Amino acid sequence: MENETIRYAGPATTLYAYANEFLVECPKCQHLAVVTTNRSRETSQDKLTCFHCNHSEKADDRIRYTATVKWACDHCNESLDFTIPNNKEKVEELIVSCPHCGTSQTVKPKNDSYRLRYKNSGIGDPVFNLPLWFQTEIKGDFFWAFNRDHLIEIRNYVSAKLRERQTPKYTTMVEKLPHFIKSAKNRDAILKAIEKLLRK
Repeated sequence: MENETIRYAGPATTLYAYANEFLVECPKCQHLAVVTTNRSRETSQDKLTCFHCNHSEKADDRIRYTATVKWACDHCNESLDFTIPNNKEKVEELIVSCPHCGTSQTVKPKNDSYRLRYKNSGIGDPVFNLPLWFQTEIKGDFFWAFNRDHLIEIRNYVSAKLRERQTPKYTTMVEKLPHFIKSAKNRDAILKAIEKLLRK
């Protein structure tokens, strides 16, 4: 019987299968935190939790609105165009005064939503853009994983000497790994880096 490290027999999963939980660096204490997401456009369930300092955030709490007013004065027909950024709530109505004739009018601005994201120079999670906990540089290339399951599956693939296609229906996560991860000459360096990340 072949050793399991010789033949890769992992699940035929795509990267999306690992994208419901992201281990990240907490923005408050820089310790391990977790971002959970329901992976839909509805962000009400997406949240950040740090078990070290107890910091937590909901994705919806970081939603902001930019209110845009494009208005032509009813009195003098001069146009007015401006925006009000970074509103926590939608701006339903505004009373504006025409800078040309002084006429005031109530207008309904257009509200465009966006989510505040953390500044991050590395690889971040898709919800808050916090640095992934599992990321490092290997021989000039950037290596990362969403979570422990994702990292372990990459390790299983890299350590295998025989890598057979798991399904002909679609391209799996391991088949889409960058070439430097798949390269046999980098196997030892990749496995060493993975073990170091797992002990982090």
